[in-house]
Amino acid sequence: MITRGALAVLAAGALAGCGGVAAQPSAVKGTVAGVPATSPLAGIQDDRVYQVPAKDAESRVQTMTRLGASIIRVDVRWDVVATKRPKNPKDQNDPAYTWAAYDTIVDSAAQRGVRVLMTVWGTPGWAADPSVAKSTRFPDNSRRPAKAGDYGNFGHALASRYAPRGVRDWEIWNEPNIPLFLRPQFKKQGGKWVNVSTGTYTALAESFYSNVKQVDKGSRIAGIVTSPAGDQCPSSCPRSANARTSPSDFLKGVSLPGRRPAMDAVSHHPYPITKPRATNFPGSSYIDLYNINRFQQEVDRTYLRGKKLWLTEFGFATVKVSEYSMFVSEAEQAQYLQDAYRRVRPNKRIGMFVWYFLQDNGQWGSGLLKQDGKSKPAAGVFSLPMSPLSSRPVARGGTATLVGQVRTTRQPTEVTVQTRSGGTWTDVAVVTTGTDGSFALNVKPSSSTLYRATWTGEVPSGPKDTRSSWPVTVRVN
Repeated sequence: MITRGALAVLAAGALAGCGGVAAQPSAVKGTVAGVPATSPLAGIQDDRVYQVPAKDAESRVQTMTRLGASIIRVDVRWDVVATKRPKNPKDQNDPAYTWAAYDTIVDSAAQRGVRVLMTVWGTPGWAADPSVAKSTRFPDNSRRPAKAGDYGNFGHALASRYAPRGVRDWEIWNEPNIPLFLRPQFKKQGGKWVNVSTGTYTALAESFYSNVKQVDKGSRIAGIVTSPAGDQCPSSCPRSANARTSPSDFLKGVSLPGRRPAMDAVSHHPYPITKPRATNFPGSSYIDLYNINRFQQEVDRTYLRGKKLWLTEFGFATVKVSEYSMFVSEAEQAQYLQDAYRRVRPNKRIGMFVWYFLQDNGQWGSGLLKQDGKSKPAAGVFSLPMSPLSSRPVARGGTATLVGQVRTTRQPTEVTVQTRSGGTWTDVAVVTTGTDGSFALNVKPSSSTLYRATWTGEVPSGPKDTRSSWPVTVRVN
């Protein structure tokens, strides 16, 4: 029974105009006018999955599926699969190719009904441009290919092998705007540093896209795939061949007349450099989740106008590491994951949102699992996020919209929304989700109220389980 100070529930207008407080949880349809009925495709990346024995890889795919990933992002290392130059590079059966690790991942994902996004990068030594010197700072596989066609041929072999097994989603390289993945970024001409990475990338993208489409016309191929980091200045100021290119400048360079490679979506990695914020940091070259609207506007000023955005790496570290100095507590990580969901849910342009990554290692700390394999609170929240659509307080008697998603289901299900009063959780609504587990609910709290969602059911590749969102407060003025 609902206690004093709780709420009348309104979902999709189902209870609009009803007076008083219901004695039993209301059964409502989880849609609200003006809120997209579905959520961006939720994914997880695991950096280890292609590097471990087959049984471990299968277990890790199962873990990601049980956590609620609908898509798994996998690095396909060209330099690992093709350590030697293939004689017939478009032929998946060329003996130079070693596919075993990826066969395991793809087959395991298919068995569990989860999609695979293949991100293809890493120049083999035999394919590297000999004019690009090796570096003590950056890996050898970051040297640009001497011939873009070699990369495209590899894409042809990849698609030939994995499109028939259900792989339809691809990314062209990884973070090509920073020297960690693609070198050089700049070349000195006439006393000035001039960007060259966008020209390199254009050729790679053209070759990869055309080759994969020859195999699978229905494939979905994303390009750009930028790191959020710009150069060291508010505006471009490269001082070496290995300076970084800002996401905006990289996008502009690829969009120049005579370039403009085809792609079906635009990818970006909006890692935050602050806790959740509303300010946009005008003039900053860094593009994170909190100013992604600016990046979207910049996309729409190019030939890529209207393309879907795939946000394919995002996360909050819970330990400080050398590559990413910002870190938060485990509780904050869970809260901020949920906050991120409320930000991407209403944006129809965002087609995919991937958490990086599954498990902490010594170099990165944004895992849903700790290094010892134990779950952080964010693991449960990834399975079932729910948050007010707006972080602003509502007026007394006003309506707030809660949005959430049960990610551990592949069909409509029921989720229970609860409020907390007097130290106990009370059911206030049983909400029917959409096919992807998404739901929205209008509520009218009479005072600031704490909410959570809870769900019990069969999880993919596992037994019956219960998942709960992180408690959130709807504040009332």
